[in-house]
Amino acid sequence: MRTLPLIVVIEPEWPTRSYLRAELEELGYEILVFDHPLEAARALLEWGFQPSLVLVDLSRDGSLLSHVNHLLAQSPEAHLVLITSPLRAVPEYLQQRAEWILQRPVSVHEIVEAIRKLVPPPFNER
Repeated sequence: MRTLPLIVVIEPEWPTRSYLRAELEELGYEILVFDHPLEAARALLEWGFQPSLVLVDLSRDGSLLSHVNHLLAQSPEAHLVLITSPLRAVPEYLQQRAEWILQRPVSVHEIVEAIRKLVPPPFNER
């Protein structure tokens, strides 16, 4: 039985995924990382998990939108943080659904701070 907040990270760049996982695990979150939203949707459905927050990096590939929509439909209660690019438009409905929108270039620290503000860490600060 899960008792820690579950954060789902969808990030195509492995270094960013790795750094986010390390930072968030240290703060006490349970983390699932994926490079594609379809994989995340399938895994959450199969395992029956409901995330506290979903982080999606849309800055590199706008073709992921239909899969992101599917994932969000499965997790309607989850907070949503988007990472976007000034060079790629994000649909208005997704901007309205997101509680936090970060624009590249963005640091891992800035991403973690956005997550912490929406879902406070379960453990005491370092």
